Amino acid sequence: MAASVLLSLEASRAEIFPDEGGVLANFHARGIGVLAKTPWSESVGPLTIVAPDEKTWVEQWRGGWQLCAPNTGSADAGSASPAFHGAASQANWKVVSSDDTNLKLSWLDAKGEVELTRQWTLDGSGAVTAETIATNHSLDAKVVGFAEHLILGSDFLEPISRGATASLDICPKASIVELDYSGAPTGIQTNLLTSDPAFTELSLEQPAKVFAIANPERKSITVEVEDWVAKVEWQGLDHALVWQEFGTSQEHPWNGQVFALGIEPTNVAHGLGANSADGPFLPGGQTISWRTSLHISRKVKH
Repeated sequence: MAASVLLSLEASRAEIFPDEGGVLANFHARGIGVLAKTPWSESVGPLTIVAPDEKTWVEQWRGGWQLCAPNTGSADAGSASPAFHGAASQANWKVVSSDDTNLKLSWLDAKGEVELTRQWTLDGSGAVTAETIATNHSLDAKVVGFAEHLILGSDFLEPISRGATASLDICPKASIVELDYSGAPTGIQTNLLTSDPAFTELSLEQPAKVFAIANPERKSITVEVEDWVAKVEWQGLDHALVWQEFGTSQEHPWNGQVFALGIEPTNVAHGLGANSADGPFLPGGQTISWRTSLHISRKVKH
């Protein structure tokens, strides 16, 4: 079993595994477990080789919230060191500093060119925050894709298995981008509204799906499930992906047992990652930073 770091403040607790991509594997706030946990999580440990494909990555996925970087989605074709969801997503991160409510981590790619620093923080309001800085130490622009692989589940989503609905509130000025389940744009020209129930009222009756929230003016998504409210807020990334998996996928290793709702801020409005034609790019010697928080509260009853 890998060594974890525990943060605690009042009614909030967070467990982070630095040597498994710095994943926030468990987050309890106000007495409930908030993040998804896979049925195979107890058998997961640090990888000696970064997962090259989706199957290997998923088999070593605990659930929780981790950073996909320095790219997302499938590895580039012909890559000498393929890494699904980016090499940092399951690599060993260095612990820079820690105390009861903060953990600072760092990661450097194999060439010593792209460096990530990331700080997890608990506050007294029932929130956990990840602040990240990416630095390009090389002289050349780097293709970079970042996604906060923030996956709600466990106690928070448990009512879904009993027929409850997850209600999403999304910025009305954003665009919905339809994606297939691999995260690739379908190319269907639509004018979908962020108030469309197909994207805001999520239930067992619907198929598993992924869609993008492109260019929201208000960078927050609120999810209500019965009495609980999860609010994801972010700065510094332009888009977000929403991934719905409510016990739908029957193939191994899902086996119809995974309940997950991803609310994933990202700099790419699809699941295929950045590329050399379209970017995004991080210029040589430059940095980019972003911040994402997850806040848990009870629904206000009128």
